[in-house]
Amino acid sequence: MASSVGNVADSTEPTKRMLSFQGLAELAHREYQSGDFEAAERHCMQLWRQEPDNTGVLLLLSSIHFQCRRLDRSAHFSTLAIKQNPMLAEAYSNLGNVYKERGQLQEAIEHYRHALRLKPDFIDGYINLAAALVAAGDMEGAVQAYVSALQYNPVTHAVTKKHFSFQWLNACYLKAIETQPNFAVAWSNLGCVFNAQGEIWLAIHHFEKAVTLDPNFLDAYINLGNVLKEARIFDRAVAGYLRALSLSPNHAVVHGNLACVYYEQGLIDLAIDTYRRAIELQPHFPDAYCNLANALKEKGNVSEAEECYNTALRLCPTHADSLNNLANIKREQGNIEEAVQLYRKALECPAAAGQTSGAFSTFTFLFNTFSCFRISPTFADAYSNMGNTLKEMQDVQGALQCYTRAIQINPAFADAHSNLASIHKDSGNIPEAIASYRTALKLKPDFPDAYCNLAHCLQVILASCFHFLFYSEL
Repeated sequence: MASSVGNVADSTEPTKRMLSFQGLAELAHREYQSGDFEAAERHCMQLWRQEPDNTGVLLLLSSIHFQCRRLDRSAHFSTLAIKQNPMLAEAYSNLGNVYKERGQLQEAIEHYRHALRLKPDFIDGYINLAAALVAAGDMEGAVQAYVSALQYNPVTHAVTKKHFSFQWLNACYLKAIETQPNFAVAWSNLGCVFNAQGEIWLAIHHFEKAVTLDPNFLDAYINLGNVLKEARIFDRAVAGYLRALSLSPNHAVVHGNLACVYYEQGLIDLAIDTYRRAIELQPHFPDAYCNLANALKEKGNVSEAEECYNTALRLCPTHADSLNNLANIKREQGNIEEAVQLYRKALECPAAAGQTSGAFSTFTFLFNTFSCFRISPTFADAYSNMGNTLKEMQDVQGALQCYTRAIQINPAFADAHSNLASIHKDSGNIPEAIASYRTALKLKPDFPDAYCNLAHCLQVILASCFHFLFYSEL
């Protein structure tokens, strides 16, 4: 019996070692992906000492050293990997990266091309080759390389932002369409480029062409719905989202986008039901809870709205929209100090953390990649709301600074101009107040409060003139 147990233990020992190695390798990869290169290198070195011929470990070490700009070490581990497996395309590509970083473009291009000969469907190889060709001034070759990448995998474009301009991407997609006019993905991606450049109608045209070519192209329907929503063509946006849901009924993001349109149309009950469906499908999405809370507050369900904002903040403590909107509720309830704290937290959030109330955006690639660098309108809202709160606390100077900052972030923010005007008006700076009210009304012609206050300011000016004329005659 003892012998039997011993034999079992002996037979499982290699399995334990294998599992231990695999677990450590997965940990190193996670650390690398999260940017913790020091920990990733430490664990990789443990793996390398156990298996010095493991090409996966050698490749990861090469990548780690490249990220840390230790180019000689990166090249060393790539070379070791090639010695172990001369057919390893990734190792040649990594070595090409080193040459490119050193400015040795011809050597880099040769290594990328060799990698692609070994592995013709190597997407990163095409992207790296395209970047090197751009640096070398060979735009035609770069376009061909990128088009090849798209043909192997249409969704590889997430890595291109750091290498290529809108104009370059435009050329790539046009080349792809010229080569293959029925290439729906190229039409859709070109729509993304046009939308990112603010060419809404061109974007709509290209997305519509994409879904005409491929009636089952889910991402194109989502993008089409999003652009139509942005253009406030709500009925067609709804149609686009419903078509997307017919292709993917459990797509939480599409349910969320559709709910946003219902909200904009004033169909609050339908928006609430659709937001709830989105949350049911994706319960850990803070934007969904925030948007649901907005709709609930619109219906007067303030208590439930608070719960939803708090849920969003439990999921993402830096969710600026939820902080700002919850602060609004606290201010309306008279909890001024708590409101101020929440506004301050909202303003401390990173610019990319908060999205606008239509936060279920799924614009593929460019819509996500490039829009993240814009300052969210939420921050202008938060500054303006903070200004309102400080004004209630009689902190006029603080309120003035908040309104001014809101306008700097979003010059088209009519409410902030009106709020700033009210500060000037209360302080007796009537000409400045008139100028700000007029700006607010240019931005938002249907603004009764601004009209009334502007009229009152003009009355004050008129009364002053009569007073001056009357006493000057005396």
